[in-house]
Order: sequence, then C-alpha cells, then structure tokens
Amino acid sequence: MPLCENDLVELASEYWKLARAFERSIPLTPDAHHNRLNAQARYSNGRLDTILDRAGIKIATFDGAEFEINLPVTAVNAEDVSSDNACVVERTLEPTILVNDQVVLTGKVFLIEKKGQR
Repeated sequence: MPLCENDLVELASEYWKLARAFERSIPLTPDAHHNRLNAQARYSNGRLDTILDRAGIKIATFDGAEFEINLPVTAVNAEDVSSDNACVVERTLEPTILVNDQVVLTGKVFLIEKKGQR
C-alpha cells in the first residue's frame, strides 16, 4: 500500500527531528565512536534527501537566517523578543517542508535578537 503525500511529509519532518536528536547525542558518546556516528548521520541524511527528492519533497531549515515576516515558519518565542529589533533564527525546532516548491508544512523556530542591537 503506497503512502500518500501527507504521510511522506509528516514522516520527513519526524525523521529530521530524530536525526537532529541523534546528532546532538554524539558528543555524549565516547570519543572513539564520534567519527563512525558522524559518518552514519551524514549517510542517513543524504539518503533521506535522495528519497525525498524523488517525491519532489524538500526540507528547509533557517538556522542563522534573519527572521522576516514572510519566512515560512512560526516563531515559538515571538512574544519574548522585541518587535523593534531585528531577530535571527537561533535554532530550527521543526523544519519547513516543501512539495514541488510549495510550502505544505510550516516550520517552527526559536528566535534571538540580533547581536549589537537592544
């Protein structure tokens, strides 16, 4: 039974979150395992991109990007940052998913105020 597009989109988002958790856990392992685990993470992420590309699905993240109102994300901490100052995306919590270059799932991000501003 084939998966529908919505299932693939949801699966892509969940896999991305699991892969990020895996990558964050690598520094907690003994140093002797870091190279192998980093290689496994790169391989798995590459496979995910290849598989999703065949379905016309792309994962977009915005870490380090200046936050703009037209960015296809929701800021989970928007009320904690000043609307008078420029903000940047500190961390993508959930990726934005595009199908054939159309946003089908809006991402979630955590913002910080741009350095040098108050």
